Amino acid sequence: METSRIRTVAASAICGAIALGLLGARPARADELKKHYWATSLSRSVDETVLQGLYEAVARGEVGWLDIDGKHPIPPLKPGINLILYHVGGNCYIKTGDCDRFPASKPTGDRWDSTERSIDLTDAAVRKIVVDDLVALVRQADQAAPEAAIVGVHLDNVHKLDAQGLADVFNDYLAAVEIARRDGRISRTRKVGYVAKNNPSSFEDALDERLLKAPPLYQINENARLNADGILNRPSRTAAEIGRRCNIPVFLKAFGSDVAYVDKPGGEDVYVTPEMVRRMAERPNISGVAWSEDERSYRPSVFIQGSPVREVPWGTADRCDD
Repeated sequence: METSRIRTVAASAICGAIALGLLGARPARADELKKHYWATSLSRSVDETVLQGLYEAVARGEVGWLDIDGKHPIPPLKPGINLILYHVGGNCYIKTGDCDRFPASKPTGDRWDSTERSIDLTDAAVRKIVVDDLVALVRQADQAAPEAAIVGVHLDNVHKLDAQGLADVFNDYLAAVEIARRDGRISRTRKVGYVAKNNPSSFEDALDERLLKAPPLYQINENARLNADGILNRPSRTAAEIGRRCNIPVFLKAFGSDVAYVDKPGGEDVYVTPEMVRRMAERPNISGVAWSEDERSYRPSVFIQGSPVREVPWGTADRCDD
């Protein structure tokens, strides 16, 4: 399908989805706040400890998000838990032959160079392959999630894209989802979205310029750090501002292998600790922080909830404040 047609379908389909969402949504008071609990485990199957924390949060009346890799078994989910499935996004996997599907790929130039290669999401042919993958993930989530749950995708490695590049990917994805709804491959009543992963400055630009047909379900920012004065690093602060303006949760991912700051000129490195994570979660417009001992592990051992988020009815078109 040509990109212009995809965008036309996206615009009309999302307007219909907004109308449907508003008809079925409970009116939310402007002052109504809810905490959001984000549980994530991407490297292996989700364990019982993570699920227990999620179930406890939902039982308290909070919003639950389970963010996992769909290659692993999806555990039975209780009502109130939303399901997000991971995709490697702007990279491809070397050993599985994944990279062979794309016209071209190149070294990532980072710590993932031995297992992954980089692909060009600004190329329409590459983007079509990834979007088809995302629709397949939504179908998988649609079958596994509770009836009223939101489902979505967590697209990784979009940190090199500018505002237009992000809009092209996610608008094409939303359009393809609506086509799958029409064809009966995805439930017509299922609420579907996407997660903003890293690159908060470009996401902010895309929202400012109204390039995105729908805002993200939530924003993740990795490698969160506090400096010696207890101030969050700039990308995390930008993510928090997106959360404030668009009334969406912001979740930070912190790693014990990251250096937060140097104690003093010529002094020792101070690494990100669970205690720092607790302080991060106290910052305004941060809904939660997850901490892993090392960046190579996506199985956090610490989850800290932060501030609540103002409820906005599903499908609200202009949920981001100017």
